[in-house]
Amino acid sequence: MPPSSVITAEQATGNVLQELEEAFFDIPFENSDFQNRAFVVAAQQTPARAYRAIGLRMHAKIRAVKEYQYAQAKLAIDIEEREAKIADESINPFERRRLELENTKSRDESGWGQKLLNDALRELDCLYAEFRRLPRYTREQFEAEEAKHFEGRLQRQLLPGGGARESLDNMNVDLKWWDSRITESAKNIAMLEMKG
Repeated sequence: MPPSSVITAEQATGNVLQELEEAFFDIPFENSDFQNRAFVVAAQQTPARAYRAIGLRMHAKIRAVKEYQYAQAKLAIDIEEREAKIADESINPFERRRLELENTKSRDESGWGQKLLNDALRELDCLYAEFRRLPRYTREQFEAEEAKHFEGRLQRQLLPGGGARESLDNMNVDLKWWDSRITESAKNIAMLEMKG
């Protein structure tokens, strides 16, 4: 005998689902602002690497936003096409019901897409603010910081504690000193430009 349920199927797909969608709309299902600052940006050994990491993550988020926009446009066409078929009086009544069900399902799932769009835009806001704080790098300026990046990375790997130790350093050391690392990098870029 199946266990008795407090929530019925109708409640789970109705008001409980709506309550969950509302409760979790602003809770990140991907990176939080703190995660982005500590583990995408400040975790990098040099501002040039942070610049690169920010760009990679922002490109991925922008692609996700574009995919969502394309999917929404296609979905609108699909719904419109199904509505036209439903209006056709010569259509089989079972096919009409299937088409109506597809439209209902499509509309029901739109909340999830809105939530993921909200998450992506919030991440983009955070990452864009970090991007704006960094100097713009040329390839030569980026390459000039690579040895420092890899030396720092390898030094950390030699420390006892492994990945957990490095993550704690990202949170408690790197994030704290991030602003001064950006300033230092901007000075280094200015010196490279004067030489070049």
